[in-house]
Amino acid sequence: MNITKKSFLLLLVSIMCISLVFIPSYPIQAAERNSVQVWLTDISGDKWLEQQDDVLFQTVQTTNPLTINVDASRKYQEVQGFGAGMTDSSAWLIRNKMSESQRTELMSNLFDPSSGIGLSLLRTPMGATDFNASGNYSYDDMPAGETDPTLAGFSIEHDEEYIIPALKEALSLNPSMKIMATPWSPPGWMKTSDSMIGGTLKDGYYDELANYFVKYVQAYENTGVPVSYVTPQNEPMGTPTYPGMFLSAYQESALIKEMGEAFAANRISTKILAWDHNWDVPSYPEKIFSDSEASKYAAGTGWHIYSGNPISQTLVHNDYPGKEVFITEATGGIWQANDQEAFYDSLHTWIINGMRNWADGVILWNIALDPDRGPLNSDTDGEAWVRGLLTINPVNGEVTKNVDYYALAHASKFVKTGAYRIYSNTFGDGSVENVAFQNPDGSKVLIAYNSGIESKTISVADGKRSFEYTLNAGDGVTFTWSGSKKKGSSPAAIHVSDPTHDFRFKPKKKSASDSAIITYDPALLDYQNTIPAENSLITYSLPVGASIQTGGKLLDRSGWTVTASSNSVGNGSGDAAVNAIDGDLGTRWTTGHGLKNGDWYQVNLGSPASFDQIVLENGVNSSFDYMTKYQVYVSNDGVNWSSAIAQGSGVIGKITITVPTQTAQYIRIVSTGQSGFWWSIGEINVYGSSSETGSIAAPTKVSKGLQLQNWTSTEGAQVTVVYNETGSSRNFPIGSFTYTLPDGTSAMFTTKDSSSFPTPAFGSLTPIEGLAGYKVTIDGSNFGNVQGLGTVNFGSIPANISSWSDSSIVAYVPDGLQSGTVAVSVYGSNGSYSGGSSFNVKGLPAALSKTGWTATATDISPWGDGNPENMLDDNVNTRYSSGTGQYNGLSFTVDMGQTQTFNKIMLDSGSSIGDYSRSADVYVSTDGTDWNKVSSIVSDGQQVQLATFNTQTARYIKVVNTGSAGTWWSITEFNVYNAAAEDPTDG
Repeated sequence: MNITKKSFLLLLVSIMCISLVFIPSYPIQAAERNSVQVWLTDISGDKWLEQQDDVLFQTVQTTNPLTINVDASRKYQEVQGFGAGMTDSSAWLIRNKMSESQRTELMSNLFDPSSGIGLSLLRTPMGATDFNASGNYSYDDMPAGETDPTLAGFSIEHDEEYIIPALKEALSLNPSMKIMATPWSPPGWMKTSDSMIGGTLKDGYYDELANYFVKYVQAYENTGVPVSYVTPQNEPMGTPTYPGMFLSAYQESALIKEMGEAFAANRISTKILAWDHNWDVPSYPEKIFSDSEASKYAAGTGWHIYSGNPISQTLVHNDYPGKEVFITEATGGIWQANDQEAFYDSLHTWIINGMRNWADGVILWNIALDPDRGPLNSDTDGEAWVRGLLTINPVNGEVTKNVDYYALAHASKFVKTGAYRIYSNTFGDGSVENVAFQNPDGSKVLIAYNSGIESKTISVADGKRSFEYTLNAGDGVTFTWSGSKKKGSSPAAIHVSDPTHDFRFKPKKKSASDSAIITYDPALLDYQNTIPAENSLITYSLPVGASIQTGGKLLDRSGWTVTASSNSVGNGSGDAAVNAIDGDLGTRWTTGHGLKNGDWYQVNLGSPASFDQIVLENGVNSSFDYMTKYQVYVSNDGVNWSSAIAQGSGVIGKITITVPTQTAQYIRIVSTGQSGFWWSIGEINVYGSSSETGSIAAPTKVSKGLQLQNWTSTEGAQVTVVYNETGSSRNFPIGSFTYTLPDGTSAMFTTKDSSSFPTPAFGSLTPIEGLAGYKVTIDGSNFGNVQGLGTVNFGSIPANISSWSDSSIVAYVPDGLQSGTVAVSVYGSNGSYSGGSSFNVKGLPAALSKTGWTATATDISPWGDGNPENMLDDNVNTRYSSGTGQYNGLSFTVDMGQTQTFNKIMLDSGSSIGDYSRSADVYVSTDGTDWNKVSSIVSDGQQVQLATFNTQTARYIKVVNTGSAGTWWSITEFNVYNAAAEDPTDG
C-alpha cells in the first residue's frame, strides 16, 4: 500500500481525534456511576451546605464497625416533603418589605426544586397567631356578645392581601407543594372565653366550627390554593396569652367526626390530622383513633417537638400503623446556646430522628422573621423568642439565612416528594446517626450527623460497593448517588448489627396497597408496660382502645383506707385521696401540684387479698391529669415494699395495670414521670385474681384472621407481634388474661429470660449526706440499660430517678424524710435487689414567712416564667428564670419588707435541674444601697444550693451570679432560715 507523507499525517490526526473522543469515555462513565456527591455543614469551619469533592464507591467489603448499610429493597413511609410555616408575619415581610427582584430571588431559592432548596410543605395558620403583622383576627369576627352561627360574615379578605399571594407564588415554583392549615383559635363567639384568647369550644358549636373549616377550604380552593391537610386545633393542651384554645381528646374526637362528615358532604378531599402538639402525650391521638367514628376521618397525627421524644411517633405508628405522621411544628430560638446546639436539634433530632420514627414530612415554624424576631401580634403579650429560617431586614429587604435553613436544606434540596425512606442502620446519640431515602428517579440520599464529641470515620455500603468518609464532631452531611447496582459476589457490608427489627404484615384487604410495618426498637420498651413472670420479664404494648381482661371479680372497697403523698385540699379544691373510692367519677383525688417523679397514691385493702389488676379512671374532665409513667409496689405492713411488680406508661382516660397474681394488703402506685398537669384519679378499682399464679404471657396462637409473627433479637429477647386487619375487634389469650385488639392495630410482646440476667451489684453512693432534693449518684454494675422495674428507695420512699444506665443511677433525695440516717436500697431494672448504703439527711428549720416580700432581677425570661416573685410564692409549679445564659453580674434582689434575723438561704431550681448557679455571691443590706457580702455559693452540681453564714439582721438580700453557663438561672423557691444553732454539716 503506497501512502504519501501527507496522507500518513492526515490518518494519524484522525486516529488521535477518534482516541480523544472515545477512549476516555469509558472511565468517565464508570466514575459517574460510582461517584457520590457530598454536601457538608461544618459550623466550626464556617461551611454551610457546601459541596465537597465527590467520593467514589469501591467494590470492597468493609469491616468498619461504623458501617451504614443502605438497602432500598426495604421501604418504609412515602415522603410528602419538608417545609416551614408561611405565617402572617412571614408573608407580610416577603410581600411588603422586599423589592420584586429580591422576592423573586428569595422565593426561587426557597421553593424551586431545581435551582433552590425545594421546600414542598407549607403550614399556614387559619387566622391570627402570636406572629402577625396586625392584631387578632378570624374569618368571622363579631362584636362582643354577638354570634354568627350561619357564618354569614365569613371572609378570607385579610389573607388575600399578602398570605394567599405568597402561597400562590410558592405553588407556581413547586406545583407538588402541599398546604397544611391550622387554626390557633376559632372565632371568639364559638368559645367559652368569647375571645380568641383562652377558653374552650362551647358545647353547641361543633357543627359551626366544622362548617368554618369547610368554608375556609372552599374559599382557598377558589383562589387557586388547594389545602391538602388541616388540623382541628394548634396545641390543644394549653391556652397561651396569644390566640389559642384548650381542646381535650374527647372534644377533638367529636370535632373531627363533625369535620369529616362536613367534608364528605361537600366532597372535600382535604385530610384531617389529629393532635398537633408535643411528643409527650401519645395517648391523645390514640384516644381519637380508638373512636371508630372519628378515626375514619382522622388521617394521622401532627407532632410538635417542644417536649417528649420522637420515639412517640413510632409508638403510635405501631399501635395504629395505617395513620400518617407529620412533624408539624419545630423551631429554634433564644434558648439555644449557639448555632451548634441549634443544628443538633434541627438536623439530628427533627429531621434524622423524626424521619426514622415514621414522619412523612417535617415542617419548621416561621419561614421568615425580622431582626427583632417579629413582627408580633400587637393585640397580645407575645414574646420574641423564636427564630425563623430566614431573617429579613424590613428596611432594605436583605436576607440572612439562619442555621435552621441549612439544616432543612440538607433534606429538602435532595429528598424529593414521592421518595421513600429506605433501610439504613444507625448508631444512636453520641455517634453517627443517619436516615436514607430513594427518590422516584431511583437516586439515593443519605443524611448523617455526628452527634459524638470526636471525629468518626464511617463506611457506607450499598449492595456490593462501599465508600468511607470522615465526619467531624457536630458536622452534618448529605450524600447522593445514582441507584445503579454494582455486580459482584458478596455484599460490601458484613457484621452489621442492628437492634431494631421490622415485622411486615401483608394486607388482606383488597383496598390496601402497602404492607403494615411494625417496628421493634429497644427504645420502645421504656414506654411500654413491664411485669415479672416467673423467670421472665414481659414487656407489652397496649394501644388506647385495646384492653386486657381478667377473670377475677371486682374487690369490695368498703373496708379500704387510702392515702397519698399530697393532695390539693390545701388549695381549696378539697380533692382528697378518699374521693377516688367514693363511687362518684365526678369527684377526684389530685396531687395539688404538677406531677413529679416520686408522687404516690396508696390503698390499704384492710386485710391481705389476692388481685391481678388495678384500674384508674381519670374522668372526662381530667384529660391531661394522668400519671405519665408509673411503678406499682405491694406490702403486707405498709412499711417494707421490696421492688416494683409492674411499670408502665399512663394514658388519657382509663389506665389498666395488670400484675402477676399478688396477695398483699397494701398497694402503692408511684409516679416515675413528670408533667405540668396534676395527677388525678376519679376512681380506683382492684380486681381479684382468678388464678393463684396468673400472669401475662406472650401469645403462641391467635384466632382466625389475626396475624402473628415472632423474632429473636441478638440479645435473646423473644418478640411477638399480633396484627389485626379483620375489620373488627378480636380476642386472644395472653397467659391467664384475654387481650382485645381493635381492628387496624397491633400488639407487641417482648419476653426476656430474667434467670440469665447477671446479678446487679451496688458499688458506691455519692454524696453520702445532704438535703432533700440533692442529687446522688449510685455506681455499680448490671443495673439494666433502662429503669424497668428498678428503683432506689430512701427508707420506704422511692426516689426521683434522673437517669439510669447499666453501671450508674442518678437519683434525687425525696421530700418527707426526717433528719438523720436513712437506709438506701437499690433494685435493678429486673426488680432484683442490688444492695444499698445509708445517707445522712440534713434537716433545716422552718423557713421564714415570705408574706409581703418582693423580688426584682436584672434579667427576666420572656417565656412567662420570668417573674422574680415566682420564687417567693411557695408554689413548686412556678419559677423565676433569667431567660439568658448565666453571666457574671446576673442577679436578683429580695426585699423582705422589714429587717429579719437569719443565717441561711436556699436556692432550689426544682425540675429545672441544670439551671442552678455555677457560682454566686450573697450580699445583705438594711437600706438597699449599702451592701455587705456574707457568703459565696460554689456549684457542686446540685439543684438545691444552700449558703450558710454568720447571723445577719437585714432587710434586703441580693444574690449575684459570678460564673457563666449556657443554661438559664432558674429558681423555683427561695427560702431564708434562722437556725437556733449552727450545724457544721449544713454548710
